[in-house]
Amino acid sequence: MEDADRRVLQVNRTFLVKNIANPDDVANELFSNEIFTEGMKDEVEVEKLKEKKVRKLLDILPRRGPEAFQIFIKVLQDTNNDHVALKLKSGISPQNNSHHRQEDGEDDLPQTWPDPLSLEGRLTVKPLTCPASRFQKTGCYKMGRRPRGRVLIINNKIFFGPLEEDENGKKRVTLATREGTEQDERKIQEVFEQMFFVVDVHMDKKGEEIKALLKEEVKKDFHHKADCFVLVIMTHGTSGAIYGVDGKTVSIEEIKMLLNGENFPAMADKPKVLLIQACRGERKDEGVKETAADIEREIKSTGEILKDLSLNTVSDSKSESVTATMSHMVVAMASTFGMVSYRNKIYGSWFLTAVAYVFAKYSHTNDIHQMLTKVNQLVSRGRAKDNKQNKEFVAISESSYTLSKDLYFCPGYFIEEVPQSRIQQASF
Repeated sequence: MEDADRRVLQVNRTFLVKNIANPDDVANELFSNEIFTEGMKDEVEVEKLKEKKVRKLLDILPRRGPEAFQIFIKVLQDTNNDHVALKLKSGISPQNNSHHRQEDGEDDLPQTWPDPLSLEGRLTVKPLTCPASRFQKTGCYKMGRRPRGRVLIINNKIFFGPLEEDENGKKRVTLATREGTEQDERKIQEVFEQMFFVVDVHMDKKGEEIKALLKEEVKKDFHHKADCFVLVIMTHGTSGAIYGVDGKTVSIEEIKMLLNGENFPAMADKPKVLLIQACRGERKDEGVKETAADIEREIKSTGEILKDLSLNTVSDSKSESVTATMSHMVVAMASTFGMVSYRNKIYGSWFLTAVAYVFAKYSHTNDIHQMLTKVNQLVSRGRAKDNKQNKEFVAISESSYTLSKDLYFCPGYFIEEVPQSRIQQASF
């Protein structure tokens, strides 16, 4: 099912649950039209309550192919649910059809985040559809090799430091296991591999091991023939630093210094992208009351707002100074200075799942600045609930740029195949 059709079902879910009068008949007709299998029809019929039947039907329907939505509308009409069909059709009428008319427009972004429907299954990167010459002009970074370059992922999940004593004098680890981080790793890897990058994953690294990995990375001869380098760090963090699994910190500034033109000469004039999923403090943001117009204006002017996840959400918290910039570098972080970032235990972090989703859907037309603005929009739509305090918290990601050209990834396009010997070297 198309993303826009899924959106219509999601936005109208409560209405559908209340207004579909005969879900068994609907499921049977969907079976007759070969949208449901017999097993799916039985899953609906076995539920005792009408509302649960409809919910089960709506859980299954978005996974049933590109024609499922239109056939569902027809089935509603055939089962005397005409007012429901009319409601869904009004959601895709010309005056309300921003989803379909502007497939790659910002209105097509999910209205809540993380969005289970958008993150379900494998993310597929859309290939370049316009002439590649548009992105090969002097104002754009070269992006025509296969592979493009390396993506180094450092994923810290289980920590054994730092330690502190509890009230009974027993020592305990203060940094919790980062449940859900494997979802971030999987989605980032599948998206960048489709964009012709070689992905190298390292799990559970100590502070010194992180620095050693980066020092080794910049020495790799492969980078001389690469177009781009991407570093993805998934860990706990504090103001101005990230944690190794031993509780030792590595400053963000040191990471940037290790990747600057002096220390990374093979990539001195090429783009380097740093994606850091970690808190930058311990404060939680309750947001501010804003009108839709206020929010839209702030998104377009700064790419930063405060606005939207739900249960199963935890933070990566456990503080950052402004220093000299680094040439040809993008640094995108999951939260702003002093604030926590959020990670859903089922779907992954708000930030990196948004990066994966946006890069897969928009990299064939958008440059990295446009895409990270969309990432900000999605992160801002997350909501973290604290039931004990009866409060809701929000977040916003933050990006800084020292690029001198536009950075397009141009998925599916290449003009130069890197020799196999260098590709093998890139994998180590």
